[in-house]
Amino acid sequence: MNYYPEYFQPVNLTDLARLPSQKKIYFLAGGTDLFCYLRDGLIETENSIFVDVARLQELSGIAEEENHLRIGAGVTFAEISTNSLVKKWAPVLAIAANTIGTPQIRNRATIGGNIANASPAGDSLPALAVQGAELELNNFGQKRIVKLLDIFIGPKKTNLANGELITAVRIPKKNGWKGNFQKIGGRRSHIISKASIAVYLRTENSVIKDINIALGAVAPTVVLATSVARVLIDQPINQNTIQKAITALAEVARPVDDFRSSAAYRQRVLGALFRQALSSLVTF
Repeated sequence: MNYYPEYFQPVNLTDLARLPSQKKIYFLAGGTDLFCYLRDGLIETENSIFVDVARLQELSGIAEEENHLRIGAGVTFAEISTNSLVKKWAPVLAIAANTIGTPQIRNRATIGGNIANASPAGDSLPALAVQGAELELNNFGQKRIVKLLDIFIGPKKTNLANGELITAVRIPKKNGWKGNFQKIGGRRSHIISKASIAVYLRTENSVIKDINIALGAVAPTVVLATSVARVLIDQPINQNTIQKAITALAEVARPVDDFRSSAAYRQRVLGALFRQALSSLVTF
């Protein structure tokens, strides 16, 4: 017998308290991944409910606050990629957002959905990781703030509780930092990453003073490559230093063979992506 999830569309966040906690709750925003999972039989349907949060005003908007940029979880990647505040305070995210899928997908897919999907190839994740993003969560009215990287436990797995909704992303505002995002896939458009890298840094007199590096699609979850960053801190920007960092990258990545690419290819291409991202930001 075929079962289909129940459907519920809350008017506001307060309505979430009415959800039956004994059911498996799937939040529905853009639906660009969720409906594919439903079609492919990957959704538990007999005792589940789809909660349509696409119209919740509390999940909309991009706002500059005192210490951070706040992006509602329901904001689409099309809006993120063109927003002037995102370009100013979260430049790596703006670049990554513009590489996701096709224009049609970018106009449907939301940042909250991309995070909750927890795919190692999710392009917003490395971009958010290098910029120290935090998440605002709501669980049946109980609110908390957590670091982005603290919720991922494996490929497409998080430690979010059943019914816990991502309501917003918060990105610290940093003056004098710049960044870039690079990815590679099997074609020119509608690319799902075989490997990706995000770089966010601050320089003084051609010396890297601070740098964050995050890798996508080369480990079970997005990886913040702190050991690679240490190789570059306070070092002169030259070919020798860059090569040391590329060697260190190979020790951080843990790629696997799958239908999209081989582990060997992912390992090899990371260095080229890193060099490409860095060359857009500094001269060496």
